[in-house]
Amino acid sequence: MDGKSNCETLNPEIRKIRLDELGAFIQSDEFRQFSHIPISYSRAKSYLENPKGNPGDVVLILALLNNKLVAFRSLFADEIQTEKEKIRFGWCSGNWVHPDFRRKGISKLLLEAAYSAWNGKLMFTNYAPESEKLYLKTGWFRPIHQFEGVRAYLFPKTGKLLAGARRNRFSKWIFSLVDFCIASYSNLRINFFRQSKNAEIQFEIAGKPDEETLNFAEKFRENFVFGQGEKALKWIFDYPWISDENREVAKKYPFSSCSNAFRYHAVKIWQQNEWRGVFIFSVRDGQLKTLFFWNVNGLEKELAQFLKWYSVKHKLEMLTVYHPGVSKLLLKYRFPFLHVRKYGQKIYSSFDIPEFDKIHFQDGEGDVVFT
Repeated sequence: MDGKSNCETLNPEIRKIRLDELGAFIQSDEFRQFSHIPISYSRAKSYLENPKGNPGDVVLILALLNNKLVAFRSLFADEIQTEKEKIRFGWCSGNWVHPDFRRKGISKLLLEAAYSAWNGKLMFTNYAPESEKLYLKTGWFRPIHQFEGVRAYLFPKTGKLLAGARRNRFSKWIFSLVDFCIASYSNLRINFFRQSKNAEIQFEIAGKPDEETLNFAEKFRENFVFGQGEKALKWIFDYPWISDENREVAKKYPFSSCSNAFRYHAVKIWQQNEWRGVFIFSVRDGQLKTLFFWNVNGLEKELAQFLKWYSVKHKLEMLTVYHPGVSKLLLKYRFPFLHVRKYGQKIYSSFDIPEFDKIHFQDGEGDVVFT
């Protein structure tokens, strides 16, 4: 029986939740009684505060059988300002089907509902291979950008990288020993690392961006396709998806929403005591990810050295960078990392963007900045 026939046999109820319904929905008895919830409380708060959101935006699509949630898809609003018009669209961000109902066409049904709800204007990135296949089967999407980045490993943890590392007591013991050996070797290597400093360049690390930083980002906002400026940064920093919310509730959410250590950092770059540029990165449980860069052309070498220094200082597990210039330098000059490999995903769009080949993208586009 093919996926369509399976879905027709099941005949799930498809329900759309708009942004102006989301607050009441997450407080409802129905939501609390779900064995799996379709959105975490922190993500819902973020959706509600999205400066680009409209009340009528469909942000959740549910599939229900006998009043039980068997699948869901979540989306959030963004926009592109072209020379001629502002285009609003939805980011596909979160797709889940209960294990008992997979390969029955429900995921495709939800995607079709999302496509209809957003008038054929969807994007996706930060995807798993299975999700990418589903999207591309529709024929709606095409790539509009390819990130040419790197992943660099300093103190990698096998339990996170290998699915079978924690399968049983024996595998846990073996891979704990492997982790100990890796950590010992990395600790030895970093003793030989010396940051190559440019006396003219200084980095000022902060948590939340101050008003000067927000204004700086706003000044250069139009250089990038999604125009992340002051309003977007306030939203991202004030309403993160990763939080320390009730972990018992978080266990009901199929995606990660809690972390022992998650923080954004805004960094000012000074050159000969003049403010030159800004960049933002996040660190989550020992994994660093660069997100936004403003006016850093010509500073790629210094940025690569800063990221190496920060990784060594905090003994990070892994570093992910999409910025092409910085990535090339980390790939060429790998020390002190144990391993550096090419890494990058694409941004796909279901609609045409005028002159998209001439526009610029940031590392943290879509939901990358939140995860």
